[in-house]
Formats: sequence, structure tokens, C-alpha cells
Amino acid sequence: MKEYFKFYGLVYIFFISAVVVMGTMYINDLPNVTQEKIGGLPMVTKDTTKDTTGVTADLPMIKGTLSPPVEVMKYMAATPEMVDKGKALFTMNCASCHGEQGKGDGVAGASLNPKPRNFHDLNGWTNGPSITMMYKTLQEGIITRGMASYANLPPEDRLNMIMYIRTFLPDYPPVTQVQIDSIDQTYSLTKGVKMPNQIPVKLAMEKMLQKNLSIDDKVKNMVKVINENKNDSSAVILKSVSSNLTKALTVLAQDSSWNNNEAALVKIFDNNAVQNGFRARASYMLSPQQLTQLHAYLRKLFSAS
Repeated sequence: MKEYFKFYGLVYIFFISAVVVMGTMYINDLPNVTQEKIGGLPMVTKDTTKDTTGVTADLPMIKGTLSPPVEVMKYMAATPEMVDKGKALFTMNCASCHGEQGKGDGVAGASLNPKPRNFHDLNGWTNGPSITMMYKTLQEGIITRGMASYANLPPEDRLNMIMYIRTFLPDYPPVTQVQIDSIDQTYSLTKGVKMPNQIPVKLAMEKMLQKNLSIDDKVKNMVKVINENKNDSSAVILKSVSSNLTKALTVLAQDSSWNNNEAALVKIFDNNAVQNGFRARASYMLSPQQLTQLHAYLRKLFSAS
């Protein structure tokens, strides 16, 4: 019996040893096994392409200019001089995205999605490849597709660029009198174009916010002054025609036309009076003398704030 247990004890020890040895061998070989399995799978790489679909490109800062009149009729047909000027402008302004040959393969456009326009393919254009639509694109940009506006360039420069781009293919739509007239009528090129100052949308919104904040502070100060002088006869008149003093003063702060004369103030009373913070038929509540007194009081109140 003892021999029997001794035999099985040896077998058990041998079995445990074998398991340990095999486990050690597996663990040591694990890096190779893992590498083989990974090697058998397709490599997953991070897509670094920047999706610009629906991305709104902000407007550049542009100082207003007055461009001279343009002889638009001469762009009925391209001349070598137009093409040469257009090529230089294209290289400077467009090639980084659209490529030197206009195939949409520029270095700066490599990470964009959708890719910049390939001017050798007339399919799928957002605005179209006619001269009118190409000018519209350069004038206004295509903000939702990341195409910036080139309104900062003189009209002749934009037209020269179009003349050059049209040399990439012989199949561009022919330039017609109607198209040239349409560009001229839309953008007043023969009369000269006055371009206003342009600021980025973000900056414009910040300025509007700052303006609104300053108006709020101004109105708060005026309300405080009115309440501190609640026995002032002019303040009493203002309160009598106001259903919401803060709202009424805000409306007056945003529309200074009332400052010119009493009739303009009455017009504000009569135009959506309740929504503007005034009582309905506010102008009918005042005598001519009270209206004059209120108008003078408001002008003094606003000039002091």
C-alpha cells in the first residue's frame, strides 16, 4: 500500500513539474506569439486628415479700399498679359492649397477634407465653373468648405486669376456678353468698387458683446439715477410712460434716432410700445409740454451716462 502511494506521489510531482516547465516556456515565447498575431492583422493608423466639411472659415481682417473702374469688356477673351498676371497671382495666393498646376494637390491642402478644387475637373463645383460663378467664389468665398474670400484683391486681379485658371482645360464654359454684364451689374466694376472695412466674425461678435455690456452698464447707472431722484418731475414723467424702465432705456440706448427731435421719440413710443418697455399709447399720455420736458430730460440723462 505504501508503495502504491509512493508511486502516485512521484507521478504527481512529475506532472506538476511538467506544468511549470511548459508554463515557463509559454511565457518566454509570449512576445513572439503576440508579434505574430499582430503581424497578421492590418495595421491601423490614425487618420490625420482634417475634415473641413461644414467648417466655417473666419473672415480675414481687411482695410476698406476704393478700386478704380474696371474695363470688364476686355475679359471677353484672355490675353497673354492677363494669363501671365493671373499665373503670378495664382502662385502667390492659391498654389499652396490648389497646387502649382491647379490639381488640388498643394502642400497646405493635403490635410483638408474635402480636398481643394482640382481645376482640371469641371465636375462637382459648388458654385460652378462659369466666369460669373468663379468671380462670385473669389469675391465671397465658400465659407462652409474652407474656401476663403479674396475680396481684398482688386477686381482686375481676380479676373486675371480666372483667365489663368481657365487655361488648365479647354472645356471651361465660354465667356459671354451676358456673363460679363452680370458681373458688372452685381459688383459695379465699371463704376469702381468701394470695399468697406472687414473684420473677422469672431472679432465682430466680441465687439458687439462689449457694446451690449457697456449698454447694460449704462442703463443700470441711469436706472439708479432715476430711482435716486424719484421726486424729480421729469423722472416721474418717464416712469409714468414706462412699463419696464430698464427695457425702455435699453431700447433708447440702442436706437439714438430719438435724440434728433421729439417726433422721433414719439415714433419709438408708437412702434411696439409694450415690447419696447413703454406703456400702450404712451405718447397720448403726455401733453406737448410734458413731451418737451421728457425729451430734454432723456437727452441730459444719456449724455451724462
